[in-house]
Amino acid sequence: MRSIRVVWLSILLLFALLPMLIVGGVLSWISRDLQTQQALSVQHEIAERAEALLTNFVEEALQEATILVRSPGFVNGSTEQQRALLAQAIFERNLFDRLAIVDMAGVEQMNISRLGAVPPAQLANRASDPLFTTTVGAERPVFGEIQSNPINGELLLPVALPYRFPGDATTTGILFADVRMSRVIEQVVNIPVGASGSVTLFDREGRVIAHRNRDLIGRTVALSAIAGEPQVLTGAGGEPVLMTLRDFTLGDNALRIAVDQPLDEVYQPFVQNLQIIAGLMALTAIAATAGSVSIVQTITRPILSLAHMSEAISAGDLSQRIPVTRRDEIGLLQQNFNRMAENILAQQKALAARNADLEQNIQAQRRLFETVQQLSTPLLPVWEGVVVMPIVGHVDTERGQAILDALLRGIAERRARVAILDITGIAMVDKSVVVILTRAMQAAALIGATPMLAGISATTAHLMVQQGIADLRVQTYRNLQSAIMAAIEQSRSNSARVRDGTRIRMD
Repeated sequence: MRSIRVVWLSILLLFALLPMLIVGGVLSWISRDLQTQQALSVQHEIAERAEALLTNFVEEALQEATILVRSPGFVNGSTEQQRALLAQAIFERNLFDRLAIVDMAGVEQMNISRLGAVPPAQLANRASDPLFTTTVGAERPVFGEIQSNPINGELLLPVALPYRFPGDATTTGILFADVRMSRVIEQVVNIPVGASGSVTLFDREGRVIAHRNRDLIGRTVALSAIAGEPQVLTGAGGEPVLMTLRDFTLGDNALRIAVDQPLDEVYQPFVQNLQIIAGLMALTAIAATAGSVSIVQTITRPILSLAHMSEAISAGDLSQRIPVTRRDEIGLLQQNFNRMAENILAQQKALAARNADLEQNIQAQRRLFETVQQLSTPLLPVWEGVVVMPIVGHVDTERGQAILDALLRGIAERRARVAILDITGIAMVDKSVVVILTRAMQAAALIGATPMLAGISATTAHLMVQQGIADLRVQTYRNLQSAIMAAIEQSRSNSARVRDGTRIRMD
């Protein structure tokens, strides 16, 4: 049993601390949400900036390649002039790592890289290159997948640009260019994200293409399939981070930019605010506890005194009375408690008298019930050795047992040789009633009486046949008069045979 002091102290502390807990929780939630939104806003801006840098760089390289194939020196120049223009484009703008001219049959006409020109004998046939076949069918610039330079590891973006000289009805050739992506990617991955955040470039399989930490390049990270929503994921380095994912297309490549920031860094201001709120709440709890203890003692002291005095009354001593010591609500409670004890005492006396009356009524009802039970199963003697039991009303299992007991007891007491069951007055005869009658007639036969059944209707006869009562060889009659006459006749015959037998023995 909890003390009232503990209850009141808990209530006061609850009302004192609950508002502070609610305010502190709301402020903490707002602070955390603001920190999250601020971090996500910065991440979205960085992701957009990174996408713009990559897209603009690729567009710039594509524009430079377009200018190259449309320049007069390339269109009207000789092979040597074209080769010189390709080398100039590679080394002056520093956008391409390799440029190659391929005819519409897929045969390279020239191939210039930063390492020099490929000898004519080593020029390749690109007819089976998927990039070539796709460009021929599309007649537009087609981009290949970003790949790494096997010599220096630099990231390259292959692009095939179809071109057509003035006067040609179809595409003259295709310019294959390997765009150097390392410079712009370095700019992207080195965009500052807080103190220790990072920008990561993934391909469609979740493989790291570019990251500030080169040891992470090539690692596959399981990312969410939904981009654009803030997510708490595991970063490329394996630590929990708040990450923003942005899908974009670079040429024909589906890429994903991930801007992440460690959770510890994102929520550092929130943790500081939470510590301040916790300190204020601790001071408030100490002050509230001290004040609540004093208030509870003032309120509960007279109540505890009232409780001790009431224990004697609750034990059954209703003669005890509580002295009224105050004029406030506590005093009113003391007066009401004394009045309640007096009322309980009066009610106990009234209840005892009422119980006595109820006991007398129950005994009278029990005697009446026994009388009704006897009247509901009467056994009437109509002739010497012949008894009749008329059954009237509804027959259930309980009454069926009473019928069986009364029938057997009457046959034994009156030494009856014939027992007639009159079922004319039964309210309804169903299978359960037929079963009860069957048991009664079987029991009568077992103790030596001949059972007869009067008041048989067509429905009753049908049910009795279904229940197998016809096999008992029971004499049945349509009405009670016929049954009584048959019973008397049978009783006379039995008496005559007895007298004849006695006379023969005497002779």
